[in-house]
Amino acid sequence: MSNDSLSAGRLSSGSLNSGPRSPGPLSSGPLSSVARRTHGEEETEALGHRLAAALPPGTVIALHGPLGAGKTVFARGVGTGLGLDPRDISSPTFVYCVDYPEARIPFLHADLYRFADLSEDLAEEALESIGLIAAVESQGITLVEWWTYYRGPAPERLVRVELAVESGDVRSIHLDFRGLGLDAACRSVSS
Repeated sequence: MSNDSLSAGRLSSGSLNSGPRSPGPLSSGPLSSVARRTHGEEETEALGHRLAAALPPGTVIALHGPLGAGKTVFARGVGTGLGLDPRDISSPTFVYCVDYPEARIPFLHADLYRFADLSEDLAEEALESIGLIAAVESQGITLVEWWTYYRGPAPERLVRVELAVESGDVRSIHLDFRGLGLDAACRSVSS
């Protein structure tokens, strides 16, 4: 698969923030946005890989999208970009968080799907107890599926990734970059 097979486009921050999305906590700082289209799991995973390979420590990746949109596939790509075996990465829906300290930069993969019905107070307490608040504040790379359900402090560096099913195996992927030090990561997925 070549990088040329990924479709790319730049968006203004205004075009990504329209509509009824619930973004979860956002970092302050510069905002850059990139829109991509992938054709199949291989390309979605490759995009995650390219992003992770350029991320600085202390970055949170916030994934949004419906069931089946490719969040875990993208997460697998992030893991490979951090030097992990893709066979070791799966959705942590039932365990909430999986820690990969052996990655090039320590990596925590969380899934908050089951937090949907928790009250804000209970969710905050649960996030603290599973170690997600500490991970968000760490110098590792933290990836959170279903970021909408995160209740805690806003990260200093945030890459918000919205995945949508266009048709069949075609995915529309929008990436918002907030915080300092993310220019290289933004460029890595722009071309």
